[in-house]
Amino acid sequence: MNILRYCIIINLLKPGKVIIILNGRRAGKKAVIVNTYEGQTRERPYSYCLVAGIEKHPLKVNKSMTKKKIVKRSKVKAFIKCINVNHILPTRYQVANDFDIKSLASDDVLKSKNKKKEVKKLGKIFRDKFLEPVNKKTGEVSKDISFLHKKLYF
Repeated sequence: MNILRYCIIINLLKPGKVIIILNGRRAGKKAVIVNTYEGQTRERPYSYCLVAGIEKHPLKVNKSMTKKKIVKRSKVKAFIKCINVNHILPTRYQVANDFDIKSLASDDVLKSKNKKKEVKKLGKIFRDKFLEPVNKKTGEVSKDISFLHKKLYF
């Protein structure tokens, strides 16, 4: 990879940045960067990011639907993953103000046995933000959160 491009990408990848995954099973899915690493470990000698993302987006709802149907359609399935920086596309959206980024995930989650429980907690956090997208500080709906919850059609 070109050194200049690499430096630009590393500077763009800050915690809270919304990204799109380009390769692998979750290609085309949106995620939020939790932490970035410059390739310090033996198992991962490349630069990578710990991301928390949405695997299954909530469906559209309207007023005529029953409460039970609305709850069912607004479910969110999440994932936590380490991804090489070459396989992600940063967007202009930043959700650092809307989430406590460090509480979303940590490195220990990937190695622990209760990863499924942590992913379910993460899905609940994303679902709560979907149902209440208003930022508590400004009182307005965040365009960054609404972008994160919309499915990417391609």
